[in-house]
Amino acid sequence: MREQARRFAAALAWLALVVAIALGAAGLVSATDHAPGTPARPELTWARDREVTAVLDGTSVRLAALADEVAALGVQARGALAALNGTNTDTVEAAIAEGDRVLDRVLSQSTALHVELARIPYLARSDTGLLVSGRVVARHAALAAALDGTAGLQDAWVRLTTGSVAAIRLSTLLSQHDTQVTDAAALGRAARYEDAIATIDEADATIEAARRLRNQLANTIDVTVLDAWLDRNATYDVALRGLYVAYARVGNRVTDELREAIAAEKAARENLPPDTRGLVVIMAEISRGGMSGAVIAIEETRGRLTAALAAAS
Repeated sequence: MREQARRFAAALAWLALVVAIALGAAGLVSATDHAPGTPARPELTWARDREVTAVLDGTSVRLAALADEVAALGVQARGALAALNGTNTDTVEAAIAEGDRVLDRVLSQSTALHVELARIPYLARSDTGLLVSGRVVARHAALAAALDGTAGLQDAWVRLTTGSVAAIRLSTLLSQHDTQVTDAAALGRAARYEDAIATIDEADATIEAARRLRNQLANTIDVTVLDAWLDRNATYDVALRGLYVAYARVGNRVTDELREAIAAEKAARENLPPDTRGLVVIMAEISRGGMSGAVIAIEETRGRLTAALAAAS
């Protein structure tokens, strides 16, 4: 009886030992059985992480260069805006031309980077999470999102250049009109009245071209100052023509018609803008009509690129 009890106790102890060993082994397996791509099992994705990270490092360098190009585009945009406010059209044209070249480089680099990011291995598969770590996937996503942010740059630059072209065209027309009226006055002083009247006709055509441009600009800017500028100059053209018509009729005789024409020309001349401050206001209105927003959009794109690069690093 004692022998049976001893054997039973020994068997029971052996069974307990076996169960303990089994439970310990199960716990060890459970502790080490983690999915690839998690911090618990970095050795399962290490090689592929290293491969992808090397590519992303190169992409980050090129994306940083792209951010520098966007910053350069912003410099040209701000320069064009400042020059336009100062009515310096030559500087505006130079800034726009350089900005066009910078934008071409930005678009080319953006396209190349999009292709490069799309071709990185392991990141466009349904089992990506089993192949590379979440950290690498997140970095790739951040860089791709930053690059997508450059999509609106071309539209912003088009808005800026459209406003600049309109401003330059308008400035050219107003300057051309002033020159034509000055030439007409010189012809009138030389008693070449028919030539003077023909030159005023050219000035009238210039005013009409400016009014057509004004009608386009009215969709985006306040044209109150521009209207006053055009109306006063058009009124002076009428008065100056009337003066030379009267001189052509009466010759050297002083008649009531001539006196009235002289008085009308003097009144219209005194009502002309005294200086170029009105033109500065007109240019400023045009710059606010979409150009300022374009400059802001370019700066925001640069900011997104810089922030994404900082996060991805």
